Amino acid sequence: MAILNKIPKDKLLHFFVGSVILFLSLLVFSTVVSVSIVVALAAVKEIIYDDFLGKGTSEVVDFVYTILPCIFYLINISL
Repeated sequence: MAILNKIPKDKLLHFFVGSVILFLSLLVFSTVVSVSIVVALAAVKEIIYDDFLGKGTSEVVDFVYTILPCIFYLINISL
């Protein structure tokens, strides 16, 4: 539990949002489409919203934390 204290809240929020989007999309779409949705939304958020529009700070680490639930899910279903 102590490791969660070291992860910035912004990164945990990206992980949470990626998890919610993945879960909800898996209820309707296949795995490939759901993962693609999460990756596309994460990329659009970082590139368009944060970088191009200047509404936030564009970081690769934010993108990684957003798609991390997809990576965990893909590892889990392959085992």
